[in-house]
Amino acid sequence: MKNKAFIGVQALLLCAPIALFAYFYSQQELSSQTHQARVTLLFEAKSIDAKLDAAVLQMLSAQLNQYDELAQLAHAIDALNTPQRDALFAEATPDIRQQFDAYRRLLSNKVLQVESIKTAAANIKNSLLYLPELLIELEQSEPELATHANRMLANLMLGQLYEFVAEPLMTINSESSLEQLIYQHFNVALANSAELKKAKQRFLSLPSDQAFSALYAAYSQHHSETIEKTKHQSELLLLLTIVLFLLLIVFANRLYVAKNKILSTSQTLSDAVARLTEGFALFSRSGNLLLCNSAWRNHFAIADSEKMPRKLEEWQQQFGEIFNSDANLHQTESGAWLQVKQTNTHNNGQVFVSVNVSLFKQAEEELRKWGHAIEQSPSSIVITDPRARIEYVNPKFEQVTGYSLEDVKGQTPKVLGSKQGFTDYKALWQTIKQGKVWRGEFYNRRKSGDYYWEYASISPIKNQQGEIINFIAIKEDITAQKSASAQLKTAAAVFNATQEGIMTTNAKLEITAVNPAFTKITGYEEHEVLGQRPNILSSGKHDKHFYEQMWSTLNSHGQWASEIWNKRKDGTLYPEWLAISVVHDDKGLVQQYVAILSDMTERKAQEEQIEYQAYYDVLTGLPNRTLLLERIEQDIKRMSRTHHQSAVLFIDLDRFKRVNDTMGHEAGDALLISVAKRLNGLLRKSDTLSRFGGDEFVLLLSQIAHPDHAAQVADKIVKALSEPFVINGFEVFTGASIGIAILPSDAKDQKELLRLADLAMYKAKEAGRNQYHFFAQEMQQQVNRRVELEQLLRAALEHQRLTVHYQPIVDTVSGKLYGVEALMRWPTDFGQYISPAEFIPVAEESGLIAPLGEWLLAKACNDIRRLNKALGMNCYLTVNVSSQQYRLGFNATIIKQIMQQSGFLPENLTLEITESILLEDDKAVTAWLQSLRATGVNLAIDDFGTGYSSLSYLKRFPINILKIDRGFIQDIDQNQDAAVLVNAILSMAESLSLKVIAEGVEQQGQLDCLKGLGCQYVQGYFYAKPMAIEGLIDWVEQFSIASERIAPKLWLD
Repeated sequence: MKNKAFIGVQALLLCAPIALFAYFYSQQELSSQTHQARVTLLFEAKSIDAKLDAAVLQMLSAQLNQYDELAQLAHAIDALNTPQRDALFAEATPDIRQQFDAYRRLLSNKVLQVESIKTAAANIKNSLLYLPELLIELEQSEPELATHANRMLANLMLGQLYEFVAEPLMTINSESSLEQLIYQHFNVALANSAELKKAKQRFLSLPSDQAFSALYAAYSQHHSETIEKTKHQSELLLLLTIVLFLLLIVFANRLYVAKNKILSTSQTLSDAVARLTEGFALFSRSGNLLLCNSAWRNHFAIADSEKMPRKLEEWQQQFGEIFNSDANLHQTESGAWLQVKQTNTHNNGQVFVSVNVSLFKQAEEELRKWGHAIEQSPSSIVITDPRARIEYVNPKFEQVTGYSLEDVKGQTPKVLGSKQGFTDYKALWQTIKQGKVWRGEFYNRRKSGDYYWEYASISPIKNQQGEIINFIAIKEDITAQKSASAQLKTAAAVFNATQEGIMTTNAKLEITAVNPAFTKITGYEEHEVLGQRPNILSSGKHDKHFYEQMWSTLNSHGQWASEIWNKRKDGTLYPEWLAISVVHDDKGLVQQYVAILSDMTERKAQEEQIEYQAYYDVLTGLPNRTLLLERIEQDIKRMSRTHHQSAVLFIDLDRFKRVNDTMGHEAGDALLISVAKRLNGLLRKSDTLSRFGGDEFVLLLSQIAHPDHAAQVADKIVKALSEPFVINGFEVFTGASIGIAILPSDAKDQKELLRLADLAMYKAKEAGRNQYHFFAQEMQQQVNRRVELEQLLRAALEHQRLTVHYQPIVDTVSGKLYGVEALMRWPTDFGQYISPAEFIPVAEESGLIAPLGEWLLAKACNDIRRLNKALGMNCYLTVNVSSQQYRLGFNATIIKQIMQQSGFLPENLTLEITESILLEDDKAVTAWLQSLRATGVNLAIDDFGTGYSSLSYLKRFPINILKIDRGFIQDIDQNQDAAVLVNAILSMAESLSLKVIAEGVEQQGQLDCLKGLGCQYVQGYFYAKPMAIEGLIDWVEQFSIASERIAPKLWLD
């Protein structure tokens, strides 16, 4: 039983050490893992702390433009406060837990201070960005204030670098928006500078390094105590090994393993420090160097670690400025910039951390240089984001475009676009989006609306990952170059294309250039005259005085122009217009001469031709109206000295219009030329024969002895022009009507003389043509009478003082009234009538025939319609149409309007036209007559057989009635020839289905003869004289048989 108990004890003793060993081993394993995790966590927190310090340094030196890293550090600090991280120190001592929590709170507080620093730094950077631009603008208006403000800006910027507070800006009471804006920016900068310094002090005052050192020291002590405790346990186990050998061995083995792990942890800590990019040095309480990394040595240019100082005081002696100064930013002898921070450990040791910020300082300096270069650049600079939205423009851009940064910020460069389409924007975008540089030209528009040309170079800006983050455009205003280039091209084109010759010489008068027109004018090629002097063209026609005058004018006025004679290459002389200008250089010295020369040969000929045409008729070569008037005026002036007589013969060709219309204008021109030649053969050299216009000639017979001499010449002319002319192989007969006026008996003024001769010419025409007539005073009386009649006729038409009389037309077969002819009558206030033979020509000449004719037609249609309605008749109406009415626009439209307004039937209306109308242009007259006939009216030829009657007229024109002139009727019953002619007309009319009306029947014998010849319709005094409508009604009632009326469609049979 005891053995069993002993065995049990032995087993227990054996198991107890094993159990103790197992328990001790498990505790040691757990403690090592926890320690490893805690150390990693602590150095992770320390790394975050160091990165925060570095970020703050970058912000304070304006090097930090991206804040993503700050956000990541903030997230990392938040990750330190997770429950998993809390659990690592849950079993640590309360003091360590409190220090760990305090250290994490310090890091969180640092993040808050970093946000304050970031805000203040951003505000300061914004103000510093805008203040230089505003101060430049202020210098233009307030230079004194601008000087003070610039000093304040310099102090403010120095304050940012060296941490002293700049003096405040003077108080500004001005209402200027610019000064107020500058004042606001300074206040913002100063306020934020103070806030930045406070935030920086708050940040620096946070003892994170001390807290870490204290925490790390406390934990190290705790870990040392833990190791010490383990040591005591080992000793206890060692004592137990006497009893429990196996347990002792196990405990010793575990102790050895724990030692190795502690060494490993220590090595890990050393490696972590060595891997820090920041310099790290740990000094003991006594100043001994316990630990430093390679970064620390590199920062102080210590290559050999064996020669490195081992005491803090040695470091202070060797690098006193760094270790003895309160500033944490220093420059080493090698030029490197270091930021050094010192922290005390919990056991009064010291920890130093150094950061090399040389790159940041260089970047800051480069940024300042680039900023200054961009601001002062003579080229426009535009920076946009990847979407082409403008972020920055420099002052040159504002000067060129007129847009400020505020105007265009956030917009695309399209704000400058002219929409002219000169630039391929698609190709531009493809180029720069591929990361390449695009170069080209833009045609843009300034803010003022003016257009301008720019040459631009656009480049992409990439980040470290190769992504495009901005575009920068550098642009030059090339408007002046473009304009100059265009002007040069234009000048070259003008130089080569102008019709004027151009020659340039140097100051020595050596020819330097000529244009093609010079070669064309002078015959000299360019290579033949280059280097020669201009006197190669000298004609020898100008004397020395001429050239002295030329040079005198050139020297005094800088230019000279005149007509000159020069000599071509072939030796011919020619007139030219020469203009010479002197070109001076900047110093006022003669640089070159420019000569422009125009060949005046053709111009001279043209001037002679123009002068000839001004005084002579182109067709006949005779003096024209202008020269004739001058010679008459000269003759009148001589008359005051010589007291002679002269005569003016106004010659108008007879039947010239018929020649023109039948044979053509070329034949008419040939006739005029022949007439001029024939007349010239009859005259003296002292006489002047002029073509006055059309077919009119005027002859001035100067210094005649007696008017009979004018009559003799006129008689010769009439006889000469009565002889036939041969035109185009045909004999052409013409004649002349001549009016003669005598100087000075008839008139003493040239125009009055011509007017009187013209009156005399018309008198000759009225007398039967082909004769001459002297002016007589009664001709002027006739003219006066015509003028008076025209005025009275206008008044009579306006006040309706004219009347219409009607003469019956009788059907000899039935003995009844067939129709009436409407005739215009003009009663006077004395109960008499003005003869139509007197006032109708006046109406035709004045144009009053048009309204008179329309009035007559309208009134006659109304009168006869009322007559037919009142008496139940179908009386036909005949109305005369003057040839002048045709020329004045009487047409079918007027007829239709009158027919519609009066209600008269067009088939009962006959329009009588004279044979003279048929002599007009066939096509126009035919179209006019056909349009009249198309309205339904009838057309009759009045006085048929007295003029130029032709059977062809009856075939070509739509005529359906002939009226035989009274000249054939007067002696028809006594003259067999007259009866034969009337019978021939009646037979012809019957064969052509034409009606015939005989006019002027006044005796029974005439009526009987006409009846015997078969003439159905007659008109004349035998039946009745023309009468007013009232008298016509009475006559009809007496003449007609009430039970029978005229057949309504007799004319349509």
